Amino acid sequence: GGASPVAMTTITPSKGLSNEPGQNSCFLNSALQALWHLDIFRRSFRQLSDHKCLADSCVFCALKNIFAQFQSSSEDVLPSDLRRALAKAFQGERRFQLGIMDDAAECFENILMRIHFHMADESAGDVCTARRCIPHQKFSMLLLEQCVCSSCGASSEAPPFSQMVHYVSTTSLCDQAVKMLASQQEATPSMFGELLRRAGAGALGYCSGRCGRRLQTRRVLLNSPEVVTVGLVWDSERSHLAVDVLHTLGTRLRLGDLFSRVVEEKARRSELYLVGVVCYYGRHYSTFFFQTRIRRWIYVDDAQVKEIGPRWRDVVSRCIKGHYQPLL
Repeated sequence: GGASPVAMTTITPSKGLSNEPGQNSCFLNSALQALWHLDIFRRSFRQLSDHKCLADSCVFCALKNIFAQFQSSSEDVLPSDLRRALAKAFQGERRFQLGIMDDAAECFENILMRIHFHMADESAGDVCTARRCIPHQKFSMLLLEQCVCSSCGASSEAPPFSQMVHYVSTTSLCDQAVKMLASQQEATPSMFGELLRRAGAGALGYCSGRCGRRLQTRRVLLNSPEVVTVGLVWDSERSHLAVDVLHTLGTRLRLGDLFSRVVEEKARRSELYLVGVVCYYGRHYSTFFFQTRIRRWIYVDDAQVKEIGPRWRDVVSRCIKGHYQPLL
């Protein structure tokens, strides 16, 4: 799910996106709805114009066009030429091709990286500092990963890297939730960050020192992202965990809980709120988002836009009823 500061979601109308038979565009439509309903992204993107244009394969221009239609069109359902631009941009990688189903989380992440490509110097590498690069200024988590032996204290670390999406295994998430409950720690919404951190803390081999104990990974957050996107990785054999996963999702996230250490004071004070979830069921993607204008959660399924209710539990009930698996 996307998390951002409170009162920072959309105040504009919600419209559906077309998905004609054979187009298989639900994955792209869900990624687009997520970007459009994030006010932090939409307002920042609106201010951009100069970019490295690639004509009919320009994802930046296609996204500008669909956002203009979202803003001013009188139609309730809109077509999107982003599908064609995305297919041409990723033709060499054989991803996101016309008529072929793809992954909504990877689509969301790759759209952000294409915007980076259009806005920033290619030589910037993984750590981009361009001020007008929205993906890295607003979404990117700049991380330092350390391998630490809890026994002898030996440690090592790799160079800093950035990630647009923080991926966590749903199986590990549920296992950690059970352990927290067993230790009489109630899994309250405010503890969601700690739950994610525990679920993502894996063991990396053994200590090279004399003790030979298992090494644990620690992630240090070096910047202060305004939006944190959590990707839930599903084991195909564990899809029955959907209800358990839904109940583990918290509505608040403190960056100081999500990572082992947070460097910037702003990030330590930051508290983000759940504003949207991309879901999956039966080879189809759809999206729930909190619409600030009407103070209601809405459900967007391609061309269909429905009000769900004012509370997160209304969304959880709808997901359980529809057998939806939260994905992003």
